[in-house]
Amino acid sequence: MNDCRILSLDEAVSGRGQGWHVVPADGPLGPVADVALVSAASDIADSQVDRLALPLIVRVADGGAAQARWLDRADALLLPGDDPAMLGLLALRLAQLRPLGVAEQSLTAQHIAALSQDAQRIADTLARLALAADSDAETPVNAVLVRRLIKLRRDRDRHLPDELFGDPAWDMLLDLTAAHMERVDVPVSSLCLAAAVPTTTALRWVRSLSEAGIFVRRTDPGDARRSFIGLSDQAHDAMIGWLRRFAAQFQLR
Repeated sequence: MNDCRILSLDEAVSGRGQGWHVVPADGPLGPVADVALVSAASDIADSQVDRLALPLIVRVADGGAAQARWLDRADALLLPGDDPAMLGLLALRLAQLRPLGVAEQSLTAQHIAALSQDAQRIADTLARLALAADSDAETPVNAVLVRRLIKLRRDRDRHLPDELFGDPAWDMLLDLTAAHMERVDVPVSSLCLAAAVPTTTALRWVRSLSEAGIFVRRTDPGDARRSFIGLSDQAHDAMIGWLRRFAAQFQLR
């Protein structure tokens, strides 16, 4: 099998690994690549990427700027701390040459294993909540309730140091639940803002929760270059079950 070819539009990335190699952007473009790679801070025109018609990996630098347009159209994210093996795994998955799994024994796989385990624990807890939701099935919940909860979480930071709290997964779950009720589409960049943590931290959670099946990615039907993030059916049912239980206890009006 031939190597997966990664067309790099990011000057900071080059090299090769097992089953893949980087093709420089200043080479002949033609049908020479399987996947494209761009920096999240790149000023390259969208049209140049559109012409390639390739799956897109977006590299996010540690502490660097990240343009929303790249985050919202990324098919995969290369995050700070990811080693070359992760780049290869992402490319091979997008080229449909190899599945990506946290069982891979690269340094990056070991680095993200703990976060993936956290995501799986969240998934398991949501599944249990969904099964136990029937007892409060008659208690009404709506987006107003969820937005109040989110506001209370933000107000907490006015009274206590925000470094005491680190719960971006819950913030994102609440935001996506409210958006579902409001029938609002949520791009990746907006979800990162809702997490109220640095972009790279939020993106790690987006990637891990997606791998755990809690988040699902959907292409914008009006613009195939952009994607939205939503909750899986199971995760949504579990959140509604928890909110009904919360509302039954406090009867917020």
